[in-house]
Amino acid sequence: MKELAVLTIVFPAVAALLFWSWPEPARPHVPVPQLASETGQGKALVFTDLVPLQQGLTPVPALVTGRASGGAKGALMQEWPGFHAEARFHGTMVTVRFADTVNRWRIQIDDGHTSVIELSRPGVNDLRIRGMPEGEHHIRVEKISESSMPTSFGGIFVDEGSQALPAPDARPKLIEFIGDSDTVGFANTALRRDCTEEEVFSATDTSRSFGPQVAHALDADFRMVARSGIGLVRNYEGVSPQATMTTRYPLALPSEPSATRLADRKADIVVTALGSNDFGSSFTDNEQWSDKDTLSRDFGTALIGFLRDRVRENPGALQVLLAFGEYGDPLVMPYLRAESALKSDGARAVLVTLPKLQRNACLWHPSALDHELIAKQLLAAVSGLM
Repeated sequence: MKELAVLTIVFPAVAALLFWSWPEPARPHVPVPQLASETGQGKALVFTDLVPLQQGLTPVPALVTGRASGGAKGALMQEWPGFHAEARFHGTMVTVRFADTVNRWRIQIDDGHTSVIELSRPGVNDLRIRGMPEGEHHIRVEKISESSMPTSFGGIFVDEGSQALPAPDARPKLIEFIGDSDTVGFANTALRRDCTEEEVFSATDTSRSFGPQVAHALDADFRMVARSGIGLVRNYEGVSPQATMTTRYPLALPSEPSATRLADRKADIVVTALGSNDFGSSFTDNEQWSDKDTLSRDFGTALIGFLRDRVRENPGALQVLLAFGEYGDPLVMPYLRAESALKSDGARAVLVTLPKLQRNACLWHPSALDHELIAKQLLAAVSGLM
Protein backbone atom coordinates (compact mmCIF):
# COMPACT_ATOMS: atom_id res chain seq x y z
CA MET A 1 0.00 0.00 0.00
CA LYS A 2 2.91 2.28 0.75
CA GLU A 3 4.29 1.71 -2.76
CA LEU A 4 0.85 2.45 -4.24
CA ALA A 5 0.65 5.69 -2.29
CA VAL A 6 4.07 6.72 -3.57
CA LEU A 7 3.05 5.93 -7.17
CA THR A 8 -0.17 7.89 -6.73
CA ILE A 9 1.89 10.94 -5.80
CA VAL A 10 4.76 10.45 -8.26
CA PHE A 11 2.81 9.77 -11.49
CA PRO A 12 0.79 13.03 -11.46
CA ALA A 13 3.95 14.95 -10.61
CA VAL A 14 5.85 13.39 -13.52
CA ALA A 15 2.93 14.00 -15.87
CA ALA A 16 2.76 17.65 -14.82
CA LEU A 17 6.52 18.04 -15.29
CA LEU A 18 6.33 16.53 -18.77
CA PHE A 19 3.38 18.77 -19.70
CA TRP A 20 5.09 22.00 -18.68
CA SER A 21 8.49 21.03 -20.07
CA TRP A 22 7.15 19.82 -23.44
CA PRO A 23 8.30 22.28 -26.14
CA GLU A 24 5.58 24.48 -27.61
CA PRO A 25 5.00 24.32 -31.37
CA ALA A 26 7.07 26.82 -33.30
CA ARG A 27 5.45 30.14 -34.13
CA PRO A 28 5.01 31.19 -37.77
CA HIS A 29 8.03 33.10 -39.05
CA VAL A 30 7.71 36.89 -38.75
CA PRO A 31 8.38 39.42 -40.03
CA VAL A 32 7.64 38.06 -43.48
CA PRO A 33 10.53 38.94 -45.82
CA GLN A 34 9.53 41.04 -48.80
CA LEU A 35 11.53 38.98 -51.28
CA ALA A 36 12.93 35.46 -50.96
CA SER A 37 13.99 33.00 -53.63
CA GLU A 38 15.15 29.42 -53.87
CA THR A 39 17.29 27.90 -56.58
CA GLY A 40 15.46 25.09 -58.33
CA GLN A 41 16.71 21.63 -59.15
CA GLY A 42 18.21 23.00 -62.33
CA LYS A 43 20.80 24.86 -60.22
CA ALA A 44 20.50 28.01 -62.33
CA LEU A 45 21.68 31.13 -60.52
CA VAL A 46 18.61 33.35 -60.89
CA PHE A 47 18.64 36.97 -59.71
CA THR A 48 15.55 38.83 -58.49
CA ASP A 49 14.97 42.43 -57.54
CA LEU A 50 12.10 44.89 -57.10
CA VAL A 51 12.47 47.95 -59.30
CA PRO A 52 10.30 50.95 -60.24
CA LEU A 53 7.89 50.37 -63.12
CA GLN A 54 9.88 49.93 -66.32
CA GLN A 55 9.05 51.37 -69.71
CA GLY A 56 9.20 49.73 -73.12
CA LEU A 57 8.45 46.17 -72.05
CA THR A 58 6.39 43.72 -74.12
CA PRO A 59 3.36 42.12 -72.45
CA VAL A 60 3.24 38.32 -72.46
CA PRO A 61 -0.13 36.62 -73.12
CA ALA A 62 -1.23 34.85 -69.93
CA LEU A 63 -3.73 32.21 -68.89
CA VAL A 64 -5.46 33.89 -65.93
CA THR A 65 -7.66 32.00 -63.48
CA GLY A 66 -9.68 33.71 -60.77
CA ARG A 67 -12.29 36.44 -60.48
CA ALA A 68 -11.04 39.79 -61.78
CA SER A 69 -12.07 43.19 -63.08
CA GLY A 70 -10.29 45.25 -65.72
CA GLY A 71 -7.89 47.89 -64.40
CA ALA A 72 -5.78 50.69 -65.86
CA LYS A 73 -3.34 49.97 -68.71
CA GLY A 74 -4.40 46.36 -69.08
CA ALA A 75 -3.95 45.48 -65.41
CA LEU A 76 -6.35 43.20 -63.55
CA MET A 77 -7.98 44.12 -60.26
CA GLN A 78 -8.40 41.04 -58.08
CA GLU A 79 -9.45 40.25 -54.51
CA TRP A 80 -10.78 36.69 -54.17
CA PRO A 81 -8.14 34.11 -53.09
CA GLY A 82 -6.19 31.78 -55.33
CA PHE A 83 -5.84 34.20 -58.27
CA HIS A 84 -3.08 33.00 -60.59
CA ALA A 85 -1.59 33.61 -64.02
CA GLU A 86 0.60 31.42 -66.23
CA ALA A 87 2.64 32.41 -69.26
CA ARG A 88 5.43 31.25 -71.58
CA PHE A 89 8.43 33.11 -72.95
CA HIS A 90 11.80 32.50 -74.59
CA GLY A 91 14.83 34.19 -73.08
CA THR A 92 16.71 34.81 -69.85
CA MET A 93 14.66 37.58 -68.23
CA VAL A 94 11.02 38.18 -67.29
CA THR A 95 9.18 40.87 -65.32
CA VAL A 96 6.01 40.70 -63.22
CA ARG A 97 4.16 43.95 -62.42
CA PHE A 98 2.30 44.71 -59.19
CA ALA A 99 0.43 47.48 -57.40
CA ASP A 100 -0.18 45.61 -54.17
CA THR A 101 0.64 46.44 -50.55
CA VAL A 102 -1.32 43.62 -48.88
CA ASN A 103 -0.61 40.21 -50.44
CA ARG A 104 1.92 37.40 -50.64
CA TRP A 105 2.74 35.88 -54.00
CA ARG A 106 4.63 32.80 -55.15
CA ILE A 107 6.32 32.85 -58.55
CA GLN A 108 7.52 29.57 -60.02
CA ILE A 109 9.75 29.33 -63.05
CA ASP A 110 9.43 26.00 -64.89
CA ASP A 111 7.27 24.47 -62.14
CA GLY A 112 9.97 25.37 -59.62
CA HIS A 113 12.71 23.52 -61.51
CA THR A 114 14.49 26.79 -62.31
CA SER A 115 13.41 28.98 -59.38
CA VAL A 116 10.75 29.58 -56.72
CA ILE A 117 10.27 33.16 -55.53
CA GLU A 118 8.08 34.43 -52.71
CA LEU A 119 7.09 38.07 -52.68
CA SER A 120 5.32 39.92 -49.88
CA ARG A 121 3.57 43.28 -50.21
CA PRO A 122 5.48 44.30 -53.35
CA GLY A 123 4.01 47.80 -53.58
CA VAL A 124 3.91 49.61 -56.92
CA ASN A 125 6.90 47.89 -58.47
CA ASP A 126 8.15 45.46 -61.06
CA LEU A 127 9.67 42.15 -60.00
CA ARG A 128 12.57 41.59 -62.37
CA ILE A 129 13.82 38.00 -62.71
CA ARG A 130 17.17 37.56 -64.48
CA GLY A 131 19.74 34.88 -65.18
CA MET A 132 17.58 32.02 -66.39
CA PRO A 133 19.13 29.59 -68.88
CA GLU A 134 18.57 30.57 -72.50
CA GLY A 135 15.48 28.88 -73.90
CA GLU A 136 11.75 28.49 -73.38
CA HIS A 137 10.34 28.96 -69.87
CA HIS A 138 7.01 28.68 -68.09
CA ILE A 139 6.09 31.13 -65.31
CA ARG A 140 3.29 30.81 -62.77
CA VAL A 141 2.36 33.78 -60.57
CA GLU A 142 0.01 32.83 -57.74
CA LYS A 143 -1.46 34.78 -54.85
CA ILE A 144 -1.15 32.70 -51.68
CA SER A 145 -2.57 35.13 -49.10
CA GLU A 146 -6.06 36.45 -48.46
CA SER A 147 -6.89 39.98 -49.62
CA SER A 148 -8.65 42.52 -47.46
CA MET A 149 -9.07 44.86 -50.42
CA PRO A 150 -8.71 44.84 -54.21
CA THR A 151 -5.18 45.08 -55.58
CA SER A 152 -3.73 45.29 -59.06
CA PHE A 153 -1.89 42.59 -60.95
CA GLY A 154 -0.19 44.40 -63.81
CA GLY A 155 0.80 41.39 -65.88
CA ILE A 156 3.90 39.58 -67.13
CA PHE A 157 6.42 41.24 -69.48
CA VAL A 158 9.65 40.62 -71.35
CA ASP A 159 12.30 43.03 -72.61
CA GLU A 160 13.78 43.21 -76.11
CA GLY A 161 16.16 40.34 -75.35
CA SER A 162 13.34 37.87 -74.75
CA GLN A 163 10.32 36.74 -76.76
CA ALA A 164 6.70 36.43 -75.63
CA LEU A 165 5.10 33.08 -76.49
CA PRO A 166 1.41 32.09 -76.66
CA ALA A 167 -0.25 31.44 -73.32
CA PRO A 168 -0.32 27.86 -72.03
CA ASP A 169 -3.38 25.76 -72.81
CA ALA A 170 -6.01 25.57 -70.08
CA ARG A 171 -6.18 22.34 -68.13
CA PRO A 172 -8.97 19.97 -69.18
CA LYS A 173 -11.13 20.65 -66.12
CA LEU A 174 -11.83 23.56 -63.77
CA ILE A 175 -12.98 23.13 -60.18
CA GLU A 176 -14.59 26.03 -58.34
CA PHE A 177 -14.38 26.10 -54.54
CA ILE A 178 -16.91 28.25 -52.68
CA GLY A 179 -16.43 28.77 -48.97
CA ASP A 180 -14.99 30.71 -46.07
CA SER A 181 -11.67 30.85 -44.20
CA ASP A 182 -11.52 27.05 -44.08
CA THR A 183 -11.51 27.02 -47.88
CA VAL A 184 -9.07 29.95 -48.12
CA GLY A 185 -6.51 28.04 -46.05
CA PHE A 186 -6.45 30.61 -43.24
CA ALA A 187 -3.14 30.06 -41.37
CA ASN A 188 -3.11 26.48 -42.62
CA THR A 189 0.65 26.01 -42.20
CA ALA A 190 0.64 27.11 -38.54
CA LEU A 191 1.35 24.60 -35.76
CA ARG A 192 -0.45 26.47 -32.99
CA ARG A 193 -3.74 28.21 -32.29
CA ASP A 194 -2.57 31.44 -30.67
CA CYS A 195 -1.22 33.76 -33.37
CA THR A 196 -0.74 37.44 -34.03
CA GLU A 197 -2.16 39.07 -37.15
CA GLU A 198 1.26 39.03 -38.81
CA GLU A 199 1.70 35.36 -37.92
CA VAL A 200 -1.62 34.59 -39.59
CA PHE A 201 -0.36 36.43 -42.68
CA SER A 202 2.84 34.39 -42.61
CA ALA A 203 1.08 31.05 -42.08
CA THR A 204 -1.66 31.39 -44.71
CA ASP A 205 -0.90 29.58 -47.97
CA THR A 206 -3.96 29.12 -50.15
CA SER A 207 -2.01 26.98 -52.61
CA ARG A 208 -1.72 24.32 -49.88
CA SER A 209 -5.39 24.32 -48.89
CA PHE A 210 -7.64 21.38 -49.73
CA GLY A 211 -8.96 22.90 -52.96
CA PRO A 212 -5.66 23.23 -54.82
CA GLN A 213 -4.64 19.80 -53.47
CA VAL A 214 -7.72 18.25 -55.07
CA ALA A 215 -7.19 20.15 -58.33
CA HIS A 216 -3.55 19.08 -58.54
CA ALA A 217 -4.46 15.43 -57.97
CA LEU A 218 -7.03 15.58 -60.79
CA ASP A 219 -4.80 17.59 -63.18
CA ALA A 220 -7.43 20.33 -63.05
CA ASP A 221 -7.29 24.06 -62.49
CA PHE A 222 -9.08 25.77 -59.62
CA ARG A 223 -10.99 28.97 -58.98
CA MET A 224 -11.77 30.11 -55.45
CA VAL A 225 -14.69 32.23 -54.29
CA ALA A 226 -14.10 32.26 -50.56
CA ARG A 227 -13.66 34.78 -47.76
CA SER A 228 -12.89 34.65 -44.06
CA GLY A 229 -15.90 35.21 -41.82
CA ILE A 230 -18.47 34.89 -44.59
CA GLY A 231 -21.58 32.75 -44.32
CA LEU A 232 -24.39 31.88 -46.67
CA VAL A 233 -27.08 33.82 -44.78
CA ARG A 234 -25.21 34.84 -41.61
CA ASN A 235 -21.61 35.98 -41.24
CA TYR A 236 -19.52 35.20 -38.18
CA GLU A 237 -21.00 36.90 -35.10
CA GLY A 238 -23.68 38.40 -37.33
CA VAL A 239 -21.47 41.17 -38.73
CA SER A 240 -22.18 42.89 -42.07
CA PRO A 241 -25.51 41.11 -42.71
CA GLN A 242 -25.72 42.72 -46.15
CA ALA A 243 -22.44 41.07 -47.24
CA THR A 244 -23.08 37.32 -47.07
CA MET A 245 -22.07 34.89 -49.81
CA THR A 246 -25.59 35.12 -51.18
CA THR A 247 -24.91 38.73 -52.21
CA ARG A 248 -21.13 38.60 -52.68
CA TYR A 249 -20.81 35.52 -54.88
CA PRO A 250 -21.64 37.25 -58.20
CA LEU A 251 -19.06 40.02 -57.66
CA ALA A 252 -15.68 40.40 -59.32
CA LEU A 253 -14.41 42.13 -56.18
CA PRO A 254 -16.23 41.48 -52.89
CA SER A 255 -15.28 44.92 -51.55
CA GLU A 256 -16.38 46.79 -54.70
CA PRO A 257 -19.87 45.73 -55.82
CA SER A 258 -19.79 48.12 -58.79
CA ALA A 259 -16.69 46.57 -60.41
CA THR A 260 -17.37 44.87 -63.74
CA ARG A 261 -16.64 41.16 -63.62
CA LEU A 262 -14.64 39.72 -66.49
CA ALA A 263 -15.94 36.59 -68.18
CA ASP A 264 -15.33 33.34 -66.30
CA ARG A 265 -14.78 29.86 -67.65
CA LYS A 266 -17.60 27.52 -66.62
CA ALA A 267 -16.67 25.02 -63.94
CA ASP A 268 -16.71 21.24 -64.38
CA ILE A 269 -16.96 20.65 -60.63
CA VAL A 270 -18.34 23.07 -58.03
CA VAL A 271 -17.51 22.45 -54.37
CA THR A 272 -19.67 24.42 -51.92
CA ALA A 273 -18.42 24.45 -48.32
CA LEU A 274 -20.43 27.10 -46.48
CA GLY A 275 -21.99 27.11 -43.02
CA SER A 276 -19.11 27.26 -40.54
CA ASN A 277 -19.71 30.96 -39.97
CA ASP A 278 -23.50 30.71 -40.09
CA PHE A 279 -23.46 28.25 -37.17
CA GLY A 280 -20.08 28.95 -35.56
CA SER A 281 -20.92 31.85 -33.22
CA SER A 282 -23.56 32.97 -30.74
CA PHE A 283 -26.42 35.20 -31.83
CA THR A 284 -26.42 38.91 -31.09
CA ASP A 285 -29.45 40.86 -29.92
CA ASN A 286 -30.08 42.59 -33.24
CA GLU A 287 -30.17 39.43 -35.40
CA GLN A 288 -33.34 37.93 -36.83
CA TRP A 289 -32.57 34.47 -35.43
CA SER A 290 -32.79 33.48 -31.78
CA ASP A 291 -31.93 29.79 -32.09
CA LYS A 292 -30.19 27.38 -34.46
CA ASP A 293 -33.43 25.67 -35.52
CA THR A 294 -34.78 28.81 -37.18
CA LEU A 295 -31.36 29.59 -38.65
CA SER A 296 -31.12 26.04 -39.99
CA ARG A 297 -34.48 26.41 -41.71
CA ASP A 298 -33.46 29.64 -43.44
CA PHE A 299 -30.00 28.29 -44.22
CA GLY A 300 -31.54 25.24 -45.88
CA THR A 301 -33.86 27.28 -48.09
CA ALA A 302 -31.02 29.59 -49.11
CA LEU A 303 -28.65 26.68 -49.76
CA ILE A 304 -31.00 25.00 -52.23
CA GLY A 305 -31.51 28.28 -54.07
CA PHE A 306 -27.78 29.04 -54.09
CA LEU A 307 -26.89 25.61 -55.44
CA ARG A 308 -29.57 25.72 -58.13
CA ASP A 309 -28.03 28.97 -59.34
CA ARG A 310 -24.64 27.23 -59.59
CA VAL A 311 -26.25 24.41 -61.59
CA ARG A 312 -27.73 26.91 -64.06
CA GLU A 313 -24.39 28.71 -64.44
CA ASN A 314 -22.39 25.51 -64.93
CA PRO A 315 -24.55 23.07 -66.94
CA GLY A 316 -23.56 19.45 -66.44
CA ALA A 317 -21.08 20.23 -63.66
CA LEU A 318 -20.80 17.93 -60.67
CA GLN A 319 -22.05 19.74 -57.57
CA VAL A 320 -20.10 18.65 -54.48
CA LEU A 321 -21.73 19.62 -51.19
CA LEU A 322 -19.10 19.75 -48.44
CA ALA A 323 -20.62 19.78 -44.94
CA PHE A 324 -18.51 20.31 -41.84
CA GLY A 325 -20.05 17.64 -39.64
CA GLU A 326 -18.71 19.11 -36.40
CA TYR A 327 -21.57 21.66 -36.47
CA GLY A 328 -24.14 18.90 -36.17
CA ASP A 329 -27.65 18.51 -37.56
CA PRO A 330 -28.43 22.24 -37.93
CA LEU A 331 -25.82 22.35 -40.72
CA VAL A 332 -25.75 18.75 -41.97
CA MET A 333 -29.51 18.26 -42.44
CA PRO A 334 -29.86 21.23 -44.83
CA TYR A 335 -27.04 19.75 -46.90
CA LEU A 336 -28.80 16.37 -47.00
CA ARG A 337 -32.01 18.01 -48.20
CA ALA A 338 -30.11 20.09 -50.74
CA GLU A 339 -28.44 17.01 -52.20
CA SER A 340 -31.85 15.35 -52.54
CA ALA A 341 -33.35 18.47 -54.15
CA LEU A 342 -30.57 18.73 -56.74
CA LYS A 343 -30.83 15.06 -57.65
CA SER A 344 -34.61 15.43 -58.01
CA ASP A 345 -33.90 18.28 -60.43
CA GLY A 346 -31.73 15.94 -62.49
CA ALA A 347 -28.46 17.59 -61.47
CA ARG A 348 -25.31 15.67 -60.62
CA ALA A 349 -24.66 16.03 -56.90
CA VAL A 350 -22.78 14.30 -54.10
CA LEU A 351 -22.61 15.10 -50.39
CA VAL A 352 -19.38 14.81 -48.39
CA THR A 353 -19.81 15.12 -44.61
CA LEU A 354 -16.54 15.71 -42.78
CA PRO A 355 -15.65 14.30 -39.36
CA LYS A 356 -14.52 16.53 -36.51
CA LEU A 357 -11.27 18.27 -37.46
CA GLN A 358 -8.22 18.91 -35.28
CA ARG A 359 -8.27 22.66 -35.99
CA ASN A 360 -4.78 23.13 -34.57
CA ALA A 361 -3.89 26.14 -36.74
CA CYS A 362 -4.29 29.80 -35.79
CA LEU A 363 -7.59 30.75 -34.14
CA TRP A 364 -8.90 27.17 -34.34
CA HIS A 365 -8.65 26.84 -38.10
CA PRO A 366 -7.96 23.61 -40.00
CA SER A 367 -4.36 22.45 -39.85
CA ALA A 368 -2.27 21.13 -42.73
CA LEU A 369 -3.31 17.61 -41.71
CA ASP A 370 -6.96 18.68 -41.72
CA HIS A 371 -6.60 20.02 -45.25
CA GLU A 372 -5.03 16.74 -46.36
CA LEU A 373 -7.93 14.82 -44.81
CA ILE A 374 -10.52 17.02 -46.53
CA ALA A 375 -8.74 16.66 -49.88
CA LYS A 376 -8.66 12.86 -49.54
CA GLN A 377 -12.36 12.70 -48.74
CA LEU A 378 -13.24 14.92 -51.69
CA LEU A 379 -11.09 12.86 -54.05
CA ALA A 380 -12.70 9.64 -52.83
CA ALA A 381 -16.15 11.12 -53.44
CA VAL A 382 -15.55 12.41 -56.97
CA SER A 383 -13.16 9.76 -58.31
CA GLY A 384 -15.93 7.67 -59.85
CA LEU A 385 -18.06 10.62 -60.97
CA MET A 386 -15.69 12.54 -63.25
